[in-house]
Amino acid sequence: MSESRKNHLSIDGGQVKEDEHVASYKPIPESDGDFRTSKSNLSKSKEKLSPDGAEEKLLPKEVEAKIVTRVDMADAKYVVEDHRNGDAKIELDANKRQFSGLTKEELLKYADDPFWVNLRWAMFILFWALWLAMLAGAITIIVRAPKCAAPEPKTWFEKGLLVDMEDAPYAEIEDDLQLLEHFKVQGVFVDVPTYDIIDENPSALDSFKRFVSMAKTHGIKVIVDLIPNYVPLSHMWFRMSENKTEGYDNYFVWKEGKAFDDAGNRIPPNNWVSTLNESAWTWSDQRNAYYLHQYDASQPDLNFNNDEVVKEFDNILKQWMKAGAAGVRLNKVRQLLVNATMKDEQPLTGRGSVLAADHTYHSYWRHSHTTDQPRMIDLLARWANIVDEASEAPGTGSSVFTINEEGGRAELFLLNKNMTYLRPLASQPLTINEDVTTAALDINKRLGKWPALNLRTFPDAQPELVAFELLLPASPILNPHQLEKEDNETTTSESLAHFVSMREDASIQHGQHVVAGVPARNSSTNTLLAVARWKTGHTGYVALFNPTEDEQRANLTAVSSIPDTLTPHFMSHAVKHYTNYSLHNAEPADNLLVPPKSSVVFSYVPLTSAEN
Repeated sequence: MSESRKNHLSIDGGQVKEDEHVASYKPIPESDGDFRTSKSNLSKSKEKLSPDGAEEKLLPKEVEAKIVTRVDMADAKYVVEDHRNGDAKIELDANKRQFSGLTKEELLKYADDPFWVNLRWAMFILFWALWLAMLAGAITIIVRAPKCAAPEPKTWFEKGLLVDMEDAPYAEIEDDLQLLEHFKVQGVFVDVPTYDIIDENPSALDSFKRFVSMAKTHGIKVIVDLIPNYVPLSHMWFRMSENKTEGYDNYFVWKEGKAFDDAGNRIPPNNWVSTLNESAWTWSDQRNAYYLHQYDASQPDLNFNNDEVVKEFDNILKQWMKAGAAGVRLNKVRQLLVNATMKDEQPLTGRGSVLAADHTYHSYWRHSHTTDQPRMIDLLARWANIVDEASEAPGTGSSVFTINEEGGRAELFLLNKNMTYLRPLASQPLTINEDVTTAALDINKRLGKWPALNLRTFPDAQPELVAFELLLPASPILNPHQLEKEDNETTTSESLAHFVSMREDASIQHGQHVVAGVPARNSSTNTLLAVARWKTGHTGYVALFNPTEDEQRANLTAVSSIPDTLTPHFMSHAVKHYTNYSLHNAEPADNLLVPPKSSVVFSYVPLTSAEN
């Protein structure tokens, strides 16, 4: 088709030829030639409008001028429908080619093409390889990402109460077992004859086994108190050593004297003074030498510089553990060894010296040759391992091995010595009096490593001190008289036995703590002792102890983590009657009533600043 016919509109009202349409309407008169010669075939001049207004424009001229229609005639398709009526339509963009996808035949043509097959497999494998790589990467990140270490669980002797039965006989302790069970006591310290189980008195071991069996029925473990330092004069070891029997000659500390003084009295080997403020040496006519005793003359010191003596005590520990002991506490162990050079002691001067003491007093001397000798640390580590291996769960550290610090000298673990083998660390008893600032300093000095802690105060306030001790990050050691029987009128909030269960709370086992002296309301002088415990996401607790003779109204606003109000949580029956506290009423933190020589425990929601 020629270019001139491509855009030619042919409308035929008659028969349609194969190559062209034939016009079926009346020819346009020559008078209308102006229409044909018009530059636009879509409009007429305004002067040629029909009289009936059929060709009148619908829009004003100024509006029509704004409408611009751009049509590419090459993209138009002219379709004749009913040729008898002369109808026709124009389809714009009809000649534009539209892509409708490959046909089935075209798809099948490429489906088996090796190139496309290989490409599909390559993309399939690549997709899953990348997916697996991302999965492996995610797992690696999750597994190897640093995590907050779970708190190490506390052992039975760290969580529960420990009661020191001192030298009470088995029968007396057995009478108290039900009471101890009521207060959820985990273990008791029992004084036993250290060396009597060696051949001479096997019945001592049998009695102990029966006692342990009875204690276990009440859920209470037995920790034996041993004194390794000495044996009685009647012990076969001493008799054999005094007679210089082979193998036992060096079982005790023997030393010749310094002849006689001017009065004809024998002169001891050196100036060592016993804990009883007398010479630490006693003459033996049988041996013709002095023997050492840092305690009574009837208690000669064993020579732990002799490896055979050490092995003997190894065996003692194993036998007590085999008999059912849950642990061992060693008494007087800091005087276990002496300096083999036997040098004279020097007077203690400066801090710690006693002004009223003279050379006949034990407190007058420094005791650098009779106390805390270097080998003692190695011996304690050795025995801690023996006790652990001889326990019901060997190698777990679940047995007690500790020492009894008797006061007078700073505790071993405060002397920067390696005491990691002690389970738990041992602290000397601390006395709580009205000087609460000093008491707080003394307690804080010992906290941080969960030591065994024994607090003491005025006799009539001892039971009230228990609630305060239970909140400390330590193993509380109580005396039997601190646990008083509870009658039927005691409510849950007044029951110390119920309050002991709080030792299982996360805030107590793993939370932060503050121990401080706090003032009364409208005062700057510290008159009460407070311990606060809290952990993120858990309830906080604070215990207040009033050691004075007067009631106090504590102001806790300066204590970390404490909000504006607190709720009473625990108090004894007497304290509840005195204060009229209710467990459901909030109390202002700056006005908390605490009766004389009493304790009150409050609960609270820790401040966010303290949690962070």
